[in-house]
Amino acid sequence: MAIRSSSSSGIPFGGTAGRPASPGNGQPYFNGDVGRLELYTTSTGWQNIVQETPGIASITGTYNESAGSGTFTISGTNFVSGGIVYAIGTNGVEYQATTSTYNSIVQMTAAFTGLSSAYEPYDIKVVNPSNLFGLLPDAFFINNSPIWSTSSGSLGSANEGSSVSISLSASDSDSTVTYAISSGSLPGGLSLNTSTGAITGTLSEISADTTYSFSVTASDGQNVISRAFSYSVINVPSTTSIQALVVAGGGGGAGDVGGAGGAGGILYHSTFSVTTGTPYAVAVGAGGAFGSQISPPGDNATNGVNSTFGVLTGIGGGKGASYGTTFGYSGGSGGGSSSQGSFSGGASTQTSNNGGIGYGNAGGASNTANYASGGGGGAGAAGNANSGTTGGAGGVGLNTWSTWATATSSGDNGYFAGGGGGGGGVDGGGNQSAVGGTGGGGRGWYRAAGSAVSGTANTGGGGGGTAGGGSSGGAGGSGIVIIRYADNYKDAASVTSGTKYTSGGYKYYKFTATGSITF
Repeated sequence: MAIRSSSSSGIPFGGTAGRPASPGNGQPYFNGDVGRLELYTTSTGWQNIVQETPGIASITGTYNESAGSGTFTISGTNFVSGGIVYAIGTNGVEYQATTSTYNSIVQMTAAFTGLSSAYEPYDIKVVNPSNLFGLLPDAFFINNSPIWSTSSGSLGSANEGSSVSISLSASDSDSTVTYAISSGSLPGGLSLNTSTGAITGTLSEISADTTYSFSVTASDGQNVISRAFSYSVINVPSTTSIQALVVAGGGGGAGDVGGAGGAGGILYHSTFSVTTGTPYAVAVGAGGAFGSQISPPGDNATNGVNSTFGVLTGIGGGKGASYGTTFGYSGGSGGGSSSQGSFSGGASTQTSNNGGIGYGNAGGASNTANYASGGGGGAGAAGNANSGTTGGAGGVGLNTWSTWATATSSGDNGYFAGGGGGGGGVDGGGNQSAVGGTGGGGRGWYRAAGSAVSGTANTGGGGGGTAGGGSSGGAGGSGIVIIRYADNYKDAASVTSGTKYTSGGYKYYKFTATGSITF
């Protein structure tokens, strides 16, 4: 194509191939192929004199509030080298990108810093060197950071072995928050739920008081906000000394003119030394069997069974004497004597042993041949002899450990080991049957009117005796073993068949059946 001009002083025009072969610096030319006015310079060659307006189709990227920066890829048309990108807030201020990078005619990259969420949403503006520009309204929002609602610092304290439940909380207006430990560590036995922020578990044992410091991050997937916390775990010493109450089973009451059973013996130790990690066997004695209604009468009641904790022993209560054996039987507390003469009750065989103090008393005597028998001995007093045709009352128990009974829902009005009542008088009616000793002793019964009352379970109470006429005695009450020590010591490491109670600054472990305990 020939080079043409509109006049001798006009601008030459033609197609791309028709550009002047040797243009001078500053030579203008209208390129009909592209429809643009071009200018030749020795540094850049042929360039558009007037650029086309850039257009913005979309952007991708995120501005993170926590980082205070964001990078966006801008897609559109007519981008040129030297173009500058701006973010325009709702306050009308144009914030120039810290870097504006020309990638191609359809793509640019821009990085921003220092934008505030107070002026979102932001427009994106691309300005070419010609000052022609393109605008995309409401192009992006600030990705807000999670906001902590849990204050930093101490989250509290607890004894080792305690169950812990703590809730950490952070919120985000536009995202779901997840949590993570970013530094330090939680106390042993605790874990963080990454979805809910809950810290839960059972604190592991430690050798000394320890404060654990750690940081937790709240993240929305883009912004990560860290907060520092601490939690203190208190070392609880192992117990080296405990109090032990060992109550044996009560003796059974005899049938057919039979004496009452004696209470189970008590052994109490106030400072029993224990070794950590060593299991201690516990045996809880059953109450003695009652003497049945037989003819002719026979000696078929039984003594109560011993209770033990380690080497400590409570001796089972003595059974009541039946017709023909006359003397009461010995046991922790002695059984009452039978009728038909003056006969003594059974002796107490409960001893103090292994540093513990033993409690038991003799059974009651019979002093006339009138079918009325003696009461069983109690831990607090001897059984009573019969009075004429009325049987002897059982000896009272001990309420020395009433707080133990209250704390563990045990005992009879705070008593342990009460003696059984003696048999009633000859056909004299209920007013001639003797009462059981306070603390679980069974009531005796009068002649030919049925069976006597059994001792109360888990008190070691003795069973009631009877008058003649083929009636049965009462069974002895089962024993109990209770361990107590200060609550600021560790829980027992393991317990079999025992139940833990906490009351008044003490831990209690109650056994009503054979088991074991390890401290």
